[in-house]
Formats: sequence, structure tokens, C-alpha cells
Amino acid sequence: MFAFEQLNPLLFFILLICVPGETNRPNVVLIIADDMGWDDVSFHGSNQILTPNIDLLAYTGVALERYYSHSVCTPSRAALLTGKFAHVTGMQGYPLTNGEDRALPITEKTLPQYFKEVGYSTHLVGKWHVGQSRVEYLPTSRGFDSHFGHRGGYIDYYEYTLLEEWSIGQVLGLDLFRNLTPAWDVEGYITDIYTEEAKSIISTHDVSKPLFLMLAHNAPHSANEGAPLQAPPDIVRSLRHIELPQRRYYAAMVKKLDDSVGDIVKTLSKKGILDNTIIVFISDNGGITSGISVNYAINWPLRGLKMSPFEGGIRVNGLVWSKNLTEGEHLWRGYMHVSDWLPTLSSAVGLDPPPNIDGVDLWNSIVSNKESKRDVIFEINDYTGFMAIISDDYKLVTGVVPPDYSNHQGDIFRGIIGTSPSYEKAIRNSATYTVLSDIGISFQMNDTNLRNEMKVSCNVNRLMSEICYPKNGTWCLFNIKEDPCELKDLSSTHPNIAAKLFSRLETEMKRLIPRKVPHETNLYAAPSLHNYTWDIWYPIKQTS
Repeated sequence: MFAFEQLNPLLFFILLICVPGETNRPNVVLIIADDMGWDDVSFHGSNQILTPNIDLLAYTGVALERYYSHSVCTPSRAALLTGKFAHVTGMQGYPLTNGEDRALPITEKTLPQYFKEVGYSTHLVGKWHVGQSRVEYLPTSRGFDSHFGHRGGYIDYYEYTLLEEWSIGQVLGLDLFRNLTPAWDVEGYITDIYTEEAKSIISTHDVSKPLFLMLAHNAPHSANEGAPLQAPPDIVRSLRHIELPQRRYYAAMVKKLDDSVGDIVKTLSKKGILDNTIIVFISDNGGITSGISVNYAINWPLRGLKMSPFEGGIRVNGLVWSKNLTEGEHLWRGYMHVSDWLPTLSSAVGLDPPPNIDGVDLWNSIVSNKESKRDVIFEINDYTGFMAIISDDYKLVTGVVPPDYSNHQGDIFRGIIGTSPSYEKAIRNSATYTVLSDIGISFQMNDTNLRNEMKVSCNVNRLMSEICYPKNGTWCLFNIKEDPCELKDLSSTHPNIAAKLFSRLETEMKRLIPRKVPHETNLYAAPSLHNYTWDIWYPIKQTS
């Protein structure tokens, strides 16, 4: 694969020497799916849910085979924004609730702040979820020129409310804002609304500046208890080849997400800036097949769900696309972590990655198909009490893992009635296929062989009692290259490897900043005190 500087030496030279405010830096569009499973994109081999727009970005860009994130949303977004593992900023563990006075420390510099300093227009559409009780915690105080979206973990797809269970009972409030103002005037399906907002930002963008747009979708996260799966009825009915109704509703949510990706690609092309835009698509963590906030996503055959340190919780969907990446290999097998995006994207746009972060600059490794520079990945949750480390081919898990989220789930939801829809037809009818043809990127259906290379196959028909769960101070050691489904414990046959990894974990734990206990709800956050919105509430206004 050609490196970026090899494809366009003059542009690369300009990127290296340009000063803030110049127009030659690439635009960056970062699209985040929420609680999307490994088996929920068709470029990983699924025939049940077809995602042609996402797939085409992988086929003509670079699919990230071993992309890792944190196992829940607040930690993964904190790591993305700071380039640091969540446990060194105190953001690890259970995600923020809307009633907490807790946030990503304001001493941490964020990705949009770095980009804004060199002249980028920076915009966030969609989910924030790293602090909302104070104005200084909000996106527009952390580097974004604008924010339209929800500040908490999720919202209803039509009413834009979030429901929480407090000691006083259930509380409900609107969690959709345009900058600092509640967005009472909005109507429609939230995936469509976020897409239209992102399209408007692109269409009206002043091209004298580079654009950084983060589109953090609500989809396919579940909505409030009582109506967790929500999608337009016509989309649901078009997916009648999917056997079980839970999965059919979920698939419709993913279908709308994939359509959104196609619309964004089309809008970038229409604006005339696609040729100089880097597009990233990632999931924030693994899917949640059962349990809290279930949406019936599937990580099969990977082991574990969201909230667990096993592969299904942290090995997630990822790709990067640019017109300059369309030659050579389209699959990169190196390790990458969510904290790597800050230095990697900084390098991609000609900035020196900041020092003293955990993230690794992998841009040249990805575009030149070289070995990854990342040598270790940590997943640490001091609230639940588990720790995991990945290094080379091995992964060690220890501590207390949530058993209901740490097994193999989802196979029962993969049923298809009759024959699944034509994948080739879905590809050719997609918006991205048309755009790629228009900009001279040829694509043949045999290029979809990447699906076979990315597909994970394991014999998971084993009793739960035969699979290692760490307990009473024991370890579970897996060779995740040979055993990606974490079926065979090697701690007794490779004790030296296990001991070495555990020692490194112990060293890393010395860097941990203990997090506050979750659910420290403050009653002053109650939406009923703020016109039934989840608005800022600190400092507390005392009443006489």
C-alpha cells in the first residue's frame, strides 16, 4: 500500500509546513456507532444485516481487523478525546448517569481542542456522555464550535427523553440540546435528524478552513425501558427475512445507521471535499445481547458483551477511509486502541502528536501496511474489579468479571427466513457505490473477499463450566490469535507468560486514578427542576 506522502508528495509537504488557518489540511469526519456488535456489519461476514455503505468504506479504505475499545461508552469516549486509557483519567468503569456531578477532567486537552488550535472548524453531532452537570463540562467548553445532540448515554428515538431510576422513583427529561439550549422544536427519527444536521454542517462549511466533524449516533443503542427498540415501521417490514422480532427491530436501527453513512459520503462529494477528507467509522464498545440496556446486538462468535473485558466487549468494528488509501491492501491486522485516534489523526493531518499520552501514532503503519507500534492494551475496571491485558498474541484476564456478560451469546438471534437479500444488489444500490463510481474508484464484487478474511470462526459448542472464568485471584490466559473466542485457558501450560502479563498489569495499576462510585445522584439534577430537561444544574442555586 502506498503511504500518504508517496501518493501526493506536494500535499504532504504542505501539510507538514502549513500554519493554522490554511486550507490544505484534510477534513476529518469521525462516525461513531453506539453498542454495535461485531457481527452486525456485513463486511465481517454477516448475511443477516447488510451494511453496504459501511462495507464499501472498508473495501476501498482500510478495515481494522484488531481494533479495540473500552468495554463501555463513557470510558471509550474519554479515551478517544484524550488519547489516554480511561483508567488514568478516572473515567473507567460504569458509564456516567445524568444525575452525576462527574466529568472528564477539565485539565485534559481534547482532540477537537488540538484541531481547533490549527484552524479547524470543529462540530459534534450526537452523543457526548463525558460530563454534563456544569457548563465547563459541555462540548462547547471542550473544543467544539457547536454541539447538537444528547449529553447523556442515550435517548428515545422519537421523544429524545432519557429515563433514570432514582431512589425517589423514575425521573424523565429531554436530553436534546443545540449548544446550551434545549431543542424542543425538533421532530422526527433521531438517526435521520442527526444525519440531516451533519449534512447541513458539511453543506454550509466554509472551505477556507478544514472541517472536523464528529457524528456520534444514538443508534443502535437501546432507548428507554418499555420501548427499547425503535425504528420506522417500513424499514422493519423490509427486513422480514430476519427470523426473530427483537433482532429485526435492531437490524432496522442498523439499516438507518448505514443509510446515514451513505448520506454523509454523498454530501461530502456534493460539497466537493470528499477527495480531501478522512472518514473513520468505529463502534464505541461491543454489543449488548442481553441484560442492562439490551438491544440484541451480536458479537458472535466472540466471547462476551459490552461491560466485559472479553473480546466481544472490547474488540469492535473499525475502519478508516480516504481516497488516498484506495491502492493496495485494504485489511490492516495490527493492534489499535481507541486512544490511538488522537495521535493517529493528528499525524494524518500534519500535526505532531502530543506527548505524554497513551495513544500511539499508527497512521504510517496503517497506510503503509506495516506492523503496529502498539505493544499493549489494557482494560481496567476498578469498580467491578476486573483487569485485562493484551500483548503480542496473548491476553490475560483476572479479577471479578460479570458472568452474565462474559459468555458466548447471540447465535439464537442469527436466524434467517428463506434466503437473505442479495448482497451484490445492496452494494450496487447504495449511495456510497454511486459516489465511488463518480470519483473514479472502481469496485468489483470480488473485492468483497475481505468478508472472508475478517470472519471469525470458532467451535463454541462447549459447556460454560469448561470455559475459564477468573475467580479467587486466578488468571485466565488466552492466545487470541489462535483462539479469538477465548475458549482454552493456557495459564497452567504457559505460567511464565501469565506471570509476565500479570506483573505488567500490576505496574499499570499504579497509574490508576480511582473513580467515584457510580450513581451518586444529586437531586438538584432532577429534570422537574429544569423545565423537564437534563440541563446543567451546578452550581446549585439555593432557594430561600
